[in-house]
Amino acid sequence: MQYHFFVGNDNGNSEHDIIVDGRLIQQPNVNCGVDLLPWSEEQPPESFIKNLQDQLVVTIDSPSARPGMYYIGKFALESGELIDNLQVGIDQKSDMDLPIVNTLAQIAAVAVQKAFEEKKKIPTDIEIKVDMVSALPITQHTDESSSKFEKRYMDATHNVTVHLGKHRVAVKIAFDFTKVIPEATPVIFALQKDLSGEWREGDIFEEFVQTYGLKEGFNGSYFKDKKILHTDIGDGSTEYPITEGNKFLRQFVQGSHHGAGYAIEEALDEFNKLIHLAESPRQFFSDVLKNPNHKYYARAIKTLKRPLEAQAKQIIQNIRKQLTKSRNEIDIICVYGGGSILMRSVLYPMLKELSDEREIKLLYIPAQYAVTMNAQGMDAFVRGKIYEALKNKAKKTAVV
Repeated sequence: MQYHFFVGNDNGNSEHDIIVDGRLIQQPNVNCGVDLLPWSEEQPPESFIKNLQDQLVVTIDSPSARPGMYYIGKFALESGELIDNLQVGIDQKSDMDLPIVNTLAQIAAVAVQKAFEEKKKIPTDIEIKVDMVSALPITQHTDESSSKFEKRYMDATHNVTVHLGKHRVAVKIAFDFTKVIPEATPVIFALQKDLSGEWREGDIFEEFVQTYGLKEGFNGSYFKDKKILHTDIGDGSTEYPITEGNKFLRQFVQGSHHGAGYAIEEALDEFNKLIHLAESPRQFFSDVLKNPNHKYYARAIKTLKRPLEAQAKQIIQNIRKQLTKSRNEIDIICVYGGGSILMRSVLYPMLKELSDEREIKLLYIPAQYAVTMNAQGMDAFVRGKIYEALKNKAKKTAVV
């Protein structure tokens, strides 16, 4: 079986948000190398299909990453094995195997699910051609690092075995073209258009419309000519690019090593003491914070308050720098990313005061959309005319 997938791939420090063939997958961005399959008894391979992303085990054979068998995402996090994750503020994503392995695994898993849905039986082998947009933090994004990351995908064919119990599906993945851009910059596409390519509307803009008394029937076309200061708060970094319409203004490139992950790292020891654990990974703390019903939620919030305030103040400082550099010629400050959810109670009042003072509108993306804005923007980008033009230009240059 053969497929052609468009992929928008946001490899965050904490979460992997990837849109493969129009399907959004959200998993902890972790894996672990193992020697044996976790299943001893025979199970029908069909039983794995529906929740495959939550029990994903693959074997990778690729020159771009360490070959071997891996538990991926949630399955790795819950396995009790020693996990591999992205170290906040330390790891260069373009050098790491983890983003490559997890990306290949998720693309292969979607292919297996799609083949089963279409044929109503487990395939034996699948070939996939991929067009992909991914990103690096602005603090790590250079011509050299982005080119290196792109080549790790494009310069080889990758073989992935997806394990459905003891049944194996062989998936061959070839990247026709990959573009690696600075994080946050593709979000302008997600603000303007929805997944079906229509002007975006709905509750994502509800607070913004009410706050500024904007007209009925408001939609994403509002942003097509606006100058926006983005504030993309992740785990390990915050990006502050400025876009005008669909253009990324390179003279305003800025990112900083601040984010929710630093606050979590600072609070982690105290949290572990409160729950009587010698240690637990950052992703476990993150999962507790996402679930107000978790028995440790109140203790997690208590240990996090002071470190979050410190990070929020640093982020405000960097926003002030960008405003000064741009002479306050900004229409909208737009805030999103997983860290923006945790920081909202602290950050929103500070930012609202700042934006009102500078006569700038504040669009603080609601929690249910904040995490996926980058992935949705990349998905819109990979399907658009700009990507097609970049791909054609690269192909012509390669031929010459």
